[in-house]
Amino acid sequence: MKENFVDLYFFTGTGNTLLAAREVAGALRAEGKTVRLKRLEKNSAPGPDGESALGVAVPAAMFSSYPFVWDFLESLPEGGGRGAFLISTMAGASGGLRSAVKRVFLEKGYRPLGAGEFIMPSNYCLTAIDSAANKEKTEKMRKSAAAFAASLLEGRGDWKRGAPGSGLLYGISRMRLPWRLMARKYPLSADRDRCIKCGKCARLCPVKNIRMTEYPEFGDACVSCQRCMAFCPAAAIGVPGKNYIQYRSVGYSDLVSADL
Repeated sequence: MKENFVDLYFFTGTGNTLLAAREVAGALRAEGKTVRLKRLEKNSAPGPDGESALGVAVPAAMFSSYPFVWDFLESLPEGGGRGAFLISTMAGASGGLRSAVKRVFLEKGYRPLGAGEFIMPSNYCLTAIDSAANKEKTEKMRKSAAAFAASLLEGRGDWKRGAPGSGLLYGISRMRLPWRLMARKYPLSADRDRCIKCGKCARLCPVKNIRMTEYPEFGDACVSCQRCMAFCPAAAIGVPGKNYIQYRSVGYSDLVSADL
């Protein structure tokens, strides 16, 4: 990586992606790079600054990633040869994410530096949490993140080709219907007996799907990122009739202060 500055844009639902982004950022900083972590959903695409590399850190979702992630990527300015890399977190596989992001970078004139994929604890529809297994996955991610950062610094980062059918998977993620079906299958609402009316869910929703009146009101634009459920201080948000356990891997203050 020839650039001395890195703008690392991340989105995290329950904290897993923020953990991975921080690990990579820390390893780059240890070698003298200046890394600016920025919440993807709060920041516009970076300007045409040829001295800064671009990093994007996102969770895998619906066979690639969330619609607003693609809106951000597609709004990127021309890269002019700037280096760019991808960090993705997942419980299983990334589907059509990796190859599609590389295509966007190439089309916009960025220099792909590498794609790091990290298996993290599952955070969806949990009825039990295996703390020991989660700790093991997180520790493995830390080691892999350090190795990935080293590969970027040394100019040997890898960007593996997508799996067969990755283009189709990406196409599915860009359709509105799958997201609507997911939201209908797992509709979120607030338990008014638990809700403390703090409004954190509405402030954190990346698609502005939650509106605070006396209690949170949920619209029809949910992408099931789990953020509102994860960071509700009263554990009041969930799927009616389901006993899902709240999961987050960072604290609320860690998330909201992450633009460093």
